[in-house]
Amino acid sequence: MAAPEGSGLGEDARLDQETAQWLRWDKNSLTLEAVKRLIAEGNKEELRKCFGARMEFGTAGLRAAMGPGISRMNDLTIIQTTQGFCRYLEKQFSDLKQKGIVISFDARAHPSSGGSSRRFARLAATTFISQGIPVYLFSDITPTPFVVEALKALEWRLRPSLCLKNFLALPSRRWNEKALRKLLTFLLRKYILEL
Repeated sequence: MAAPEGSGLGEDARLDQETAQWLRWDKNSLTLEAVKRLIAEGNKEELRKCFGARMEFGTAGLRAAMGPGISRMNDLTIIQTTQGFCRYLEKQFSDLKQKGIVISFDARAHPSSGGSSRRFARLAATTFISQGIPVYLFSDITPTPFVVEALKALEWRLRPSLCLKNFLALPSRRWNEKALRKLLTFLLRKYILEL
């Protein structure tokens, strides 16, 4: 892995810089201790896997293993990514602070790092709230199509580019729209917490 152009840093120096910064910023004791242990063991190979390259936000969102480092999903990378996503949404939607955002999560978890979709959803919600953006957080594991329907029920204007993957996740059979709306109204009342 080459150092970023113009940085003047070799691979080991860049790795040392990334891990030092991580040790200053990470507040999750499990991922922090994991990085400290890798450094103490001199396990450069595993450190390179954790700090090789920052995750990128693609068409399917963030995709990476849970664990320590900028290459993995963890508390710090979720907070940092959410901060960037918040800035982007503020530029795209002038009424974001009035309308808010809907957040759901699935069942994925990684006990050894303390990471889970539920925890990451709460961290993201906290990040948005800290910026004055209302959050509608589902309180339990939620299928992706319900998020799209929650947005509709809350009368948000949707952009197809933001929702395409959610629509693709809908089952091929047709839902009775009236029944689905009744179900969504029930679920919104029962399972969404306004924070």
